[in-house]
Amino acid sequence: MRMFRHFTTLAAFGTVLLAAASSFAQATPPSPLNGVTALSCTFPVSVSNTWKDGDPQAVVKTAPVLTFVIDQIDTQEGSARMVGVATGSHVTASLSGSNLHIMDLRSSGSLTITTIFGLESKDGKLKAVHTRTDYLRYSVPGFVSQPEISQHYGDCEIKR
Repeated sequence: MRMFRHFTTLAAFGTVLLAAASSFAQATPPSPLNGVTALSCTFPVSVSNTWKDGDPQAVVKTAPVLTFVIDQIDTQEGSARMVGVATGSHVTASLSGSNLHIMDLRSSGSLTITTIFGLESKDGKLKAVHTRTDYLRYSVPGFVSQPEISQHYGDCEIKR
């Protein structure tokens, strides 16, 4: 009898979990990024980093404004093209949940990731962030190269 009671409790708990998951799935609206094929992005604020005496130093900038277009977006194929940052560069595109991630990984070691969130910023545009990391090791007398890191904040407009 005791085992039956535990089974009944587990079955009831499972039913409640399934009902909650079902109602959550129904309440979650589809991503506004489903089926998007082109975006025009503008990033008016950025943070860059350098190291001074081995300590990281962040600097906030409001100029210059970074702009670029992402087109030929095909999340089924996992591809897109970025125009303006790395002109005509073919990149990886992945729609995950409500977010579209664009990744450009170069053989030189440079990596950029742009994430467009399925959340409106203003005027129908979507919040976005663009991150770039790069390090090309070289030195000349009196100078040693340093990693270049920046993160840009802004939004992207869906182009139809």
